[in-house]
Amino acid sequence: MGQIHPVWVGVCDLDQVGPVWSPGGPLAEHHRTVRALVRWHGAPVGYVSVSALPADSLASRVHAAARATLAGPLEQHAAWDAEAELPASHRDAVPGRDDWLPRVSCPQRFGYAKGTGITVIVCTRDRSAELQLCLDSLKQLRHDPMEILVIDNAPACGTTEAIVRQLAERDPRIRYAREERPGLSHARNLGLTLATHDIVAFTDDDTRVDPDWTRALLAGFAADPSIACVTGLVASSSLETNSERYFDARYARPAAFEPHRYDLAIRPSGLYPYSAGVFGTGANFAVYRPVILDLGGFDTLLGAGSPGRGGEDLDIFLRVILSGERIGYLPTALVWHRHRTDTRALCEQVYSYGYGLGAYLAKHLVVPDLRRALRDYGPPKAAALLLQMRHASRASRLGAVGVKLAAREVIGVLSGATRYWRLSRSGPHSRVDRP
Repeated sequence: MGQIHPVWVGVCDLDQVGPVWSPGGPLAEHHRTVRALVRWHGAPVGYVSVSALPADSLASRVHAAARATLAGPLEQHAAWDAEAELPASHRDAVPGRDDWLPRVSCPQRFGYAKGTGITVIVCTRDRSAELQLCLDSLKQLRHDPMEILVIDNAPACGTTEAIVRQLAERDPRIRYAREERPGLSHARNLGLTLATHDIVAFTDDDTRVDPDWTRALLAGFAADPSIACVTGLVASSSLETNSERYFDARYARPAAFEPHRYDLAIRPSGLYPYSAGVFGTGANFAVYRPVILDLGGFDTLLGAGSPGRGGEDLDIFLRVILSGERIGYLPTALVWHRHRTDTRALCEQVYSYGYGLGAYLAKHLVVPDLRRALRDYGPPKAAALLLQMRHASRASRLGAVGVKLAAREVIGVLSGATRYWRLSRSGPHSRVDRP
C-alpha cells in the first residue's frame, strides 16, 4: 500500500469575494493538493484540483481553474438564470416548456409556500461524537417551521439521550425518541410516525448539512407537485487518508452536479429503474410522508442493524418510482459526509454496502423485468463496477488492500442476497404503523 499525500477539501463561491473555506478543517503544511467544490450563487457546479501552495494565492488559482475547466456548467447555470427571468407570458408561449430546471438550479430562485414545515430525522446508534457534529450543523438551519427529530436506535447506553435532551433545552426544535428494535428501517419508520410535518428529510449522524439544505429540498417539492422524494449531493468532507480516497472514488455519483427527475415515463435502459444508486443515497433525501406511509414504510429486513445490513434506501426509492411517483435529484441539496478513515472500518463498510445491495436485489428478483434486465445488462454492469473498484484502488494507492475491498464487496452481495431470500420466506415482517 503506497501512502498518498492528504488532499485538503475546500469550497469556493465564485460569485463572492473571500478565501477558499473548508468543511473539514484548516489548510495545513502536510496538504499538497486542494480539491475545491465550486459554487455559483450557492449552487455546486463541479470540482477543481490545484496545488495547495502558495497558500496566499489559493483563491485566485481556484477561481482561474474553475473558469477554465467548468466553463460549460457555468454557462448552463447562466442560461437557467436568464430563462427564469423571462416574463411569464414569454415562458408560457413556448409549447411543452418545462421550467423545473430553472426553478431548482439556483438558491437565489428557490420558492415554496410560506409556512411549509419540514421534519429532519437523524437515526443514530451509539455514535455520540459524530451525532454532536451533525446536530451542530442542523442547528444552523433557519427554516421555520422545522423540527429536528433524533431517533436513538437500540442504544447500549444513555449517552445519546443525555446529549440530545441537553441540546433540546436550548433549542426547542430538537426532539428525542427511542426505538428499541434494532435496525435503521425500524428507526426511520418510527420517525415517520412521530414527524409533525409531511415533508420529512433524512440524513445520517456522520454528515454535516449545508445551510441551504432544507431550502433546496423544499424547493424541489414546490417546483414540481408530482415529486414525492427529493435526493441531493453527498460530498466528501475529508480526503486525508487512503481509505477516504477509496470511498470517494468508489461511490462517486455520475453527473453529480446536474439536477434530474426520474419516473416511469423515462424509457428503461440498462438496469433502470433497478440500478443501485441512480436516484440518490440514504444519507441525503426527503420524502412526502403520506406517499411513504401508503407504501408501508421502510422494509425492516433492510437497513443497517437489520438482517439485510443496508439497502433500505435503494428499496424505498425504487418503490416510489414503481408506484408511479417521481423523484428529483438536486445538487443544491448538499450534505458533507465523513468517510471511514482506516482500512479495517472501510472493509466492514463496503461489505455491508454489498450485503445491502444483494438483499435489495434478492427482494426484487420476483419481478420479471429485473430478471430480464440482469440477464441482458448484468454482466456489463458488473464489469463496469469492477473497473470502478480498480479505479478507486489506484486513486487511493491501496494496492492489495484495494483488491481485498473489492472481494469483500462482491462476497457481501452474494451473502446479502442469500440471507434476504431465506428470511423473506420465513414469515411476514413489520410495516410502519400509521400515526
